[in-house]
Amino acid sequence: MERTSSNWSNAAAAALAAVFALHVWRAATAAITTDEAFTFTAFVAPPLLQVLTSYDANHHVLHSLLCKLTVALLGAGEFTLRLPALLGAAIYLTGCRRLALASFGATPLMAATCLLLAVHSGLIDYFSLARGYSLAMGFLVWGLVLSNEEQWERASLCFGRAVASNPVFVIPAAAAIVAALRVQRAWRQADRLIVPGAVAALVVLALPLSRATAGNFYLGYDTPWKSLRSLLIFPHQAGASAVLRVLSPLLLVVGMWLERGVYSLMFGLCVVLVTALHEWAGMPWPYGRTGIYFLPVSILLAAFVARRFRWATLLLVGVAVISLVTVRPQVYTEWESEADSRQVMETLRQLHARPRVAASQPMQFGLEFYRATMKLETWPPVVEFTEGVDADFYVISPGQPRKGLRVLRRFPRSGVEILAR
Repeated sequence: MERTSSNWSNAAAAALAAVFALHVWRAATAAITTDEAFTFTAFVAPPLLQVLTSYDANHHVLHSLLCKLTVALLGAGEFTLRLPALLGAAIYLTGCRRLALASFGATPLMAATCLLLAVHSGLIDYFSLARGYSLAMGFLVWGLVLSNEEQWERASLCFGRAVASNPVFVIPAAAAIVAALRVQRAWRQADRLIVPGAVAALVVLALPLSRATAGNFYLGYDTPWKSLRSLLIFPHQAGASAVLRVLSPLLLVVGMWLERGVYSLMFGLCVVLVTALHEWAGMPWPYGRTGIYFLPVSILLAAFVARRFRWATLLLVGVAVISLVTVRPQVYTEWESEADSRQVMETLRQLHARPRVAASQPMQFGLEFYRATMKLETWPPVVEFTEGVDADFYVISPGQPRKGLRVLRRFPRSGVEILAR
């Protein structure tokens, strides 16, 4: 029996190691996305003082500072910019295994839960993108692990670092803290679970957030139903997405009833906090990734259903398999039209020594990233493609008008075209 348990634990570790290897490969080979390029241009390349005294929803402050460090030490490029995200992936994956072991033991259910936490289609892209989501999720998961083990100060620091990595994680961090104190009847430990993390987050965030305005918090939806839909989707799998939208609420409700502990209370508090921020502060409902913290908690609650009804383990495995099928290793789903940005710039370099380039928004940011990192500073800046703009070449994303322009090169993966008059 012990040997069987050890085998499941080792299988989970091997699967997570393979997933991490996939993240490393994607970080090294996938083209930069608009959001990453904007992070580089606005919060990595500028002087440190400017980084610390400006704010935008894109500015995941601790992550931006770590990117600035890796770029300063190793030079600018896709992989070096993404190293902090890979650190977050490692933190997250090890935390998921620890959390699943604590909840389900070394069982097939634990292995299935680890796999789904690692590869869910709503999560997997963000572990190799140069954004603060992977660090925030990694620290959040470890905060849950350590609070469950009553290591209050260490848990607090993890929650604080999650918020510093991505400020929207103040919602799940606050919910997790209250849930842990309530479920573990540890109210006397509140100062140990709150103060260290609050200080850690404020040290990083106080100055940038002091420059924030309401307009900086712009990403989101106007209804909760659109928000929910954005979290319950498999890319290019309409049928599976429809089934997921039907089954997920049912599994969630049953899982909350069966677990009746930290995860169910944390999920409920997150819903309450998101609703309160929308109603009283005018914040938009989460847009997919800005509510990404709902997904790991939902998966854990679904796993409690599978613990009671063993057949439900197959559902977890099925969702994991469908998620893996939808992965396109060199394409980030939300930024599919930017999957060939590096090849576009290499082609432009072959076509002209110093071209004037106009590009569809938001591709302009990615091309500007490559203009900087490929040492093409002698080129004029890439400008936004608008009607009547004069350029040597036009980089147009699918569906945009191209009257009077002839196609020089089309990139099948993204559908982007290079055109000229």
